[in-house]
Amino acid sequence: MTEFQRIQEQWSRWLRDPKGSEQPVAELRRLQVYQRLVRNNLDGFVTRGFPVLFSILTAEQSRTLLQAFISQHQAKSPLFSAIGAEFVEFLADYDEDWLPAWSYQLAVYERMEVEAYNHESACILPPLETALEASLWQVNSSLQWHAFDYPVHTIQPELVPEQPLEQSCYLAVYRVDEFNNEMISTNVKFLQLNAVTMLLVDFLLQHPKLTVAQITEHLAKQLPQFPAEQLHQGLLATVPELYQRGLLFPSRN
Repeated sequence: MTEFQRIQEQWSRWLRDPKGSEQPVAELRRLQVYQRLVRNNLDGFVTRGFPVLFSILTAEQSRTLLQAFISQHQAKSPLFSAIGAEFVEFLADYDEDWLPAWSYQLAVYERMEVEAYNHESACILPPLETALEASLWQVNSSLQWHAFDYPVHTIQPELVPEQPLEQSCYLAVYRVDEFNNEMISTNVKFLQLNAVTMLLVDFLLQHPKLTVAQITEHLAKQLPQFPAEQLHQGLLATVPELYQRGLLFPSRN
């Protein structure tokens, strides 16, 4: 390790944990200004990215959690835009008795909204130019979905779950862009899916651009308890609804 690398590591350790690390050789006042700038930036990015979680935690719990994140987490990305994802990864392994059991899953849900909103390409719903059954269907490319053990979409300071759900809750978050007065407006949408619809969406994520008949054939194998014709009729009702909501897109190819 070079002398420069040693100094960098010393600064890093002190910024993470000033009480438990050796102070770098520099004027304390200047060090504290730099430390405040770094911590305020990190604190701001995290708390703004997870407003529901931090509205429920007490001020002391929030300080403890943020300090643990700064001092313990080894980030994989240097980008400020990735701090929220790094925080979710940190929470996956952070285990303290005072932290609500649903905290990690709530953070996952809140991050899904950010990921959908910042999706790299436009998500403009194309017109349905062919018949429903002749169209090739695919999932909105901005879709974020997850199975949750807690009703994270209803959590708020006055309503926190005490026990996990008896059955998992499937939640989808995605973006739909619309033209409005020659401007594009971005809308993030939320949708709770049942298990069958989630099978449909998951299959199309892995195998895009399929017809309703092809989707029916696959679901019939996954759900042998349902007659194929019943599944087909169900899809004829479900696919248009998901299209209207902007979750499924007809392919232009």
